[in-house]
Amino acid sequence: MDMQALQAQLIDTVEAVIGVRVQPDEYMESLFDSMSKVQLMVEVKDRLGVTLPVDEIDTLVESVQVLADYVASRRNA
Repeated sequence: MDMQALQAQLIDTVEAVIGVRVQPDEYMESLFDSMSKVQLMVEVKDRLGVTLPVDEIDTLVESVQVLADYVASRRNA
C-alpha cells in the first residue's frame, strides 16, 4: 500500500472514530479525548494490523501524516 492510500485509509478511520474529516497535515490531537484515542488504537489494529503503543498515542494523533509514517514503518518492519 502506498503512502497516499495509507493516508486515505487512516483519514477514513479517524473520521469513523471522531466524526470529523481531517486532512493529512491537519493538527488533530485536540479532536481526541482519551476514549477516542483508545478506539483509534483498536480500529488501526483491526483495519491495518498495527498496534499503536499507549505511551506514544498522544504524539501519533498529532496528524494523519504522523500516524501514517508510524503505521508504514511498522508494516515494513
